[in-house]
Amino acid sequence: MPGRRLLPVVAGLSALALAACGVESRSDAGDSGVASTAGPVIRAPREFSGIAWLATDRTPTAAAGYGETQEVFLICHDARDNDAERDLPRLSIVRTPVDTDGIIVRNLDNADVGFPSVPNDLESIARLPGRDEALLVESNADGDDPDPTIYLARWDDHLKVEIAGSVPWPETPEPLVNVEATAVATVLGKDYFVYAERAQGSDTTTINMTRLKVGKNGTISFGTQWTSVPFTAPEPPGARPASGLDIDNEGNLYISSAYDPGDLGPFDSAVYRAATVVPGGALGAELRPVEPPQQLARSSGLKVEGVGLVDGSFPIFISDDDEDYGGLLRQLRVTDPGDRSRTADRR
Repeated sequence: MPGRRLLPVVAGLSALALAACGVESRSDAGDSGVASTAGPVIRAPREFSGIAWLATDRTPTAAAGYGETQEVFLICHDARDNDAERDLPRLSIVRTPVDTDGIIVRNLDNADVGFPSVPNDLESIARLPGRDEALLVESNADGDDPDPTIYLARWDDHLKVEIAGSVPWPETPEPLVNVEATAVATVLGKDYFVYAERAQGSDTTTINMTRLKVGKNGTISFGTQWTSVPFTAPEPPGARPASGLDIDNEGNLYISSAYDPGDLGPFDSAVYRAATVVPGGALGAELRPVEPPQQLARSSGLKVEGVGLVDGSFPIFISDDDEDYGGLLRQLRVTDPGDRSRTADRR
C-alpha cells in the first residue's frame, strides 16, 4: 500500500484562492418585515452525501515553507435529475480548515468532469484502495430510477477529476431500493464491492459483497456470486442502519447509521465497526460480523451520510447531509478505550 501522498505546491497554492462557501450580499428586509443586518450573508455548503479521501496537502507559507496540513476529500451531492436540480454540481473537492475561514469547498463543473449522463441521486463514493480512482454510486432514488448507474472517477496529481467509465448496477441479492453505503476492499490483490441498503423503517440491513474488476480502459464488472451478513444498528433509535461506509487497510468495515425525521431534523447518528473482510470462502474473501457492533462515536444533532478514512486508516472523517442546514465535514473523535491507538491525531 503506497504511503500518504503529498500534493504538489501548485495544488496547494490554487487551493488558497478558493472560497469556503458562497457569499451573498443582502441588506433588505425579509418577508417578516424585520430589517436584516447589513453586510454579507454566508451560506452553508450544500449537503455532503458521500465522501472519499484524495490526498494530504501542506499549505505553502510566505516563508516558502510548509504550514498547516490539510486533508483533501471528494464529496458527492445527492441532487436529482429533475428540472429543479439538474444543473446543480454533483461533486466537490473539500479541504479541511487551516484558519477560521473554515473548510474550503470547490464545486466541480459537471461538464468538466465528463459525466456521460446527468447523475441522479449520487449518495456514496467508494475509493479503490491504493489507486487514484473511485466508484460514484447512484442510490436508485427510493426505487424510482429505471437505470441506476455506477461511475468510475479518476484524478491526477492536480486533483483534476474525470469520469473514466460507467456501468449499470449489477443484479443484487436483494431488491435495490436506496443505497447510501458503498465501499471497495482489496484482499490478496483482488477487489471486492461492498454495499448496504439504508433500510428505511428497519434497524437492520444486510451488508453484501461481490468481486469487482476495474480495467485500465475504464471498464467495470461485478461478480455474480455474493456473500452477505446482517447488521443491526443499536443506536440511534429509529435510524436508517446504513447511511455511510468505508473499509480500512486491515479489512475493518465502518458504517454510519442516521436518524432523519425531515429537512429540519432533529438528526442523530452513530458510527460503528460492524464487520471485517477476511480471506476465505467461495469468493476468495468473506464478511464476518462484529458481534455486538462496536460503537465508535455518536453525533447527536447531525445526519452522517459519509464515512472516510485517511489513506485507508485512522483518523476517520464524516460528511453530513443536514438537509436545510447544509453540509459538514468533521474529523471524528473515536473514544473506544480498547483501542487507544486509533484515537490519535496522525497529523
